Amino acid sequence: MYDEPPGATALRSAAVGQLAWRFVAGGLALASALLLSVSVGLATQGVVATSASVLGALSVLTGAGLTHAIAWAAARDQVRSRGAVSAAVSVSSMISALAGLLAAWLGSLVFPNGPVLWWWVALALPFFQLGQFGLGLQQGLGSSSRYVAVLVVPAVAAFVLAAIAATFGARSDEPTQWAVPVVVVPPLLQAATVAWQWRALPPGGTATPLRPLVAYTVRIYPSTVAHFLSYRLDLILVSALLGATAAGMYSLALNGVDAVARIGQTVATLLFPRFATEGAARSHQVSLARRAALLAGGASFGASLPLAAATLIFSMERGSEVRTLALLLTFLTIGGGGVSAWGVLASFLAARNRLAGILRVNVALLAVSVVIYASLIPLVGVYGGAIGTSVGLALATLLGYREVGEAAVTEKVAA
Repeated sequence: MYDEPPGATALRSAAVGQLAWRFVAGGLALASALLLSVSVGLATQGVVATSASVLGALSVLTGAGLTHAIAWAAARDQVRSRGAVSAAVSVSSMISALAGLLAAWLGSLVFPNGPVLWWWVALALPFFQLGQFGLGLQQGLGSSSRYVAVLVVPAVAAFVLAAIAATFGARSDEPTQWAVPVVVVPPLLQAATVAWQWRALPPGGTATPLRPLVAYTVRIYPSTVAHFLSYRLDLILVSALLGATAAGMYSLALNGVDAVARIGQTVATLLFPRFATEGAARSHQVSLARRAALLAGGASFGASLPLAAATLIFSMERGSEVRTLALLLTFLTIGGGGVSAWGVLASFLAARNRLAGILRVNVALLAVSVVIYASLIPLVGVYGGAIGTSVGLALATLLGYREVGEAAVTEKVAA
């Protein structure tokens, strides 16, 4: 008979609760995008989605490595106090503020008519980065309720702003000023939530050893950048090549992918502290990681299918725009399953400090995706982005599954 590991019941309970809240956040994000698209226009939604993608990209470029390092250190009991994270927050905020100003100056100079709110992105970037830092810290600490709070607050804020825009705004084929608050306000409120939680940490304690933290940051940074670019470069390229309206349509499909990907994100977040555990329990973690990845990927793929089918049926009465969305969701079903499965496998590798494996997978993912984007987006438009994303993430899942097995062999030999 299979002996259930200690804490399995509590883990399942936390998983159900966090998954439910992730779906709430995903549902609110999708509802916000639909409200903006229908009431104000696809062009405004395209500006919001593209600006948010640029905001996320700048956050990754300026601080994602440090965010992952804090999660890793917290999971290993190296970060338990306010004093241990203050320096990291200060450095990350200053770097992101300077990077935001530089990106806004260059972006407005090189792409003055692009669908990006460059200076508003620069304003939001330090707050967005603080929010990501808070997610990393709570993930490492294993605090599910606080992680959920940081996750849900910006989704609620975006939905409220979209509802206000739908009530008082007017539909337009051009981008409107309603995009500004939807881009700026949610990161501000998320940062306020993180700051409030940070005050709850004990003020004293031993600071995190600087050398291992910096070493981890440097090693995970390239793979984090590669993964984000492969996952969001499609929207940026669609926006640059096809315009704000096409980006708005494509972003609606990506919201569907993000919704089902929350299954994998939940599993990866909750299992990260367990994957990082030292000792005899580590021998069972490879099979746990692989099973969890397959289950999360299968569940996400299964959830994508009825979403695509329902949209396709709905499109029969609603015209070409809804039909385009339905086809995009169909092409992205594999991507939804792949991003969940690879997220779980990457969580295992990161927790075990197998960062070279993550880098190999993400570089392959980026290379394959970029080739397909560059080849197909000019030929078939938005569908080229969907095909490239799905193919790349399917490849990442296969490579990640192999990397997890190789990590187990290496550790067994070393032992």
